[in-house]
Amino acid sequence: MKIIDLSIPFKHNTDITAKLKPDLPVYCGNECYAYDLEIKSHHGTYFETSAHVFRDGQNTDTVPLERLILPGMCIKFEEGRRCITADDLDNLAGDIKPDSALLINTGSDRTKYFSLDAAQWMAKKKVALFGSNTSRYDTGFVNPTGFFIDLFKAEISIVANITNLHLLPRTGFTLIVLPLKISNICTVPCRIIAMLTTNLIAGNRD
Repeated sequence: MKIIDLSIPFKHNTDITAKLKPDLPVYCGNECYAYDLEIKSHHGTYFETSAHVFRDGQNTDTVPLERLILPGMCIKFEEGRRCITADDLDNLAGDIKPDSALLINTGSDRTKYFSLDAAQWMAKKKVALFGSNTSRYDTGFVNPTGFFIDLFKAEISIVANITNLHLLPRTGFTLIVLPLKISNICTVPCRIIAMLTTNLIAGNRD
């Protein structure tokens, strides 16, 4: 068994502010350090649920555990085009099994984004969790494709800012996502890891 960390760390004083609490308690002659943390939700590796768009959607504390520990598929999209469509996903991941996690490696091109029909394809295939290493999943707030609307309608959560996807095989790994469990919050930092079986470590990678 091999474990690969797909998370990027929070940057101190950029993504997170930590203030040492005053009047620290002393235990056996040693101060017990404790902090007040101020965390930016869309920094580091983060987990996002449908309440990001729909106020009556799921928040991070209501996603079932079986949608956080699940079989994974990782594909690489190397086309020169920036937009990844349903046809692309069908060609590269058409054999994905229901209730799996889909990860898309865009290599060094972090400007790629997803079409609306890509979200519809994921909903049709019953993808449970989606993630990529591209910097934004849509074009932004000006002329968006609407990708997040249909993705979150299908209650497909996302993980953003993933790293080390080049270390994963196409299939044969278990993805574990561990978001902070905070009620009524739709976006939180998370740790994401992949567990590979031994027979996949020796070069069965895309």
